[in-house]
Amino acid sequence: MLHLSQRFSTVIWKLLICGIFISASSLPLNAKKKIMADPQLHRPFEIILQLYVNETRFDYSELYRNKSDLQRLYDYVDTLQTVDPSVFSERDALAYWINLYNSATLRLILQNYPVKSIKDLGSFLSSPWKKKILTVAGHGELSLDEVEHEIIRAKFKDARIHFALNCASIGCPPLASYVYQGHQLDQQLDNAVRYALSKSEWMDLSGKDIRLTKIFDWYQNDFEEYSGSVREFIVQYFPQLKNKILDDRRKLKYKKYNWKLNQVQFKR
Repeated sequence: MLHLSQRFSTVIWKLLICGIFISASSLPLNAKKKIMADPQLHRPFEIILQLYVNETRFDYSELYRNKSDLQRLYDYVDTLQTVDPSVFSERDALAYWINLYNSATLRLILQNYPVKSIKDLGSFLSSPWKKKILTVAGHGELSLDEVEHEIIRAKFKDARIHFALNCASIGCPPLASYVYQGHQLDQQLDNAVRYALSKSEWMDLSGKDIRLTKIFDWYQNDFEEYSGSVREFIVQYFPQLKNKILDDRRKLKYKKYNWKLNQVQFKR
């Protein structure tokens, strides 16, 4: 009887274990536990940004001459491509994609340096943003356009990213001198918006109209979905100017976009 009892217990235990594995394997992928990204993951890029961001410009020529730092940038992009960001928490994943976009854009410029504009890297039939320049674990080959529009904009629905992504052009909101980190991402994105719009290059209220970066025109729907309107989005960051910004008599006008390389204007 004891022998039969032991066999019965063994069978029951195996059935329970089997049931657990079947149940776990049937869970949807998005139900799996997300993990926090290692804060040191983006440290190499942070070093580059601290050394070569100069106010609203970037010192491509200096970085191009410094082969060790140039390799640091290339190695960082290579490292990010081995990481599958789908395992990260939402904030860490968004920070990952922003850092990858910005660092890959810098790499694209520096691999073709010197260049007057990122648009020079394309052709009549091929945009530089549509080139497959990244291979990300879990996502396959990607272009900068796919990273921005099909992943960052489509999945995260945060209009503030338009002030964090930098397209290596003077017309872009400035490249931050820090990396984006999930645990402080909201504050960092708010800072990026506030800093850019405090500059007349991206928002000018001095005339009878409100003159804004073309980004607000191109991505109007994003700002409307996020805040209700372009004006309401801006007011969040400049509440002291609420009456001026929400005055419908002051028309929104959009500045011509400057696609020249956002290279520093002087040597150090």
